[in-house]
Amino acid sequence: MSSTLLRLACLCSAVLVAGCALSGPGATAAGAGPEAATAEKSPADHPGDVEVVAAQFGVFGADTSGRRILYETSAFPAVIAAPYGWYILFKTEKPTVVWREEFELPVPPPTWGPGEALGIFTVSPDRRTAVTERIIPTRLGFIANEWRYASGDPIGPHKMRVYIDGQLIREFSFSIEKLPDDLAPPRNHQRGDDQPELVT
Repeated sequence: MSSTLLRLACLCSAVLVAGCALSGPGATAAGAGPEAATAEKSPADHPGDVEVVAAQFGVFGADTSGRRILYETSAFPAVIAAPYGWYILFKTEKPTVVWREEFELPVPPPTWGPGEALGIFTVSPDRRTAVTERIIPTRLGFIANEWRYASGDPIGPHKMRVYIDGQLIREFSFSIEKLPDDLAPPRNHQRGDDQPELVT
């Protein structure tokens, strides 16, 4: 990533914390290094009056100085709570745009978390796709969204489709992989994993 894009990524990440939907299902790999992203090209990089400058997907982390950055990847292990997502830099003369994300899972999750009840996103009737939509001012020149893997979320192939003003900008395809057994959280040896916890 060029130093200019890196600075923009840091800016995007900083604003992301303040203004984007932090949501339930997803996945993350702590310590994952940079890898080649598999952001599929969109039908057009110029939807209407919007010019796409960059579009990246991956796992959010920090560089050696502690600045938040995006490590591009198309596969990562199911580590609980680590953030993953995308950002898109664009140019336009419009004062506002509508961005829409369709996050498609391989199977319905046990729960989509509190974001659904709070109206942060809506869920499709088959429970496999969460749709987030926002109207934003364009003065900062980017859009972004972030999710976090939660216990019980599906593993396997996932997709995120991102639209601006109704036009598909990017489809990000990625895989959340089962954590290797030797890296899984330690078992509770005081009770079997299949035993219910007793509440007294």
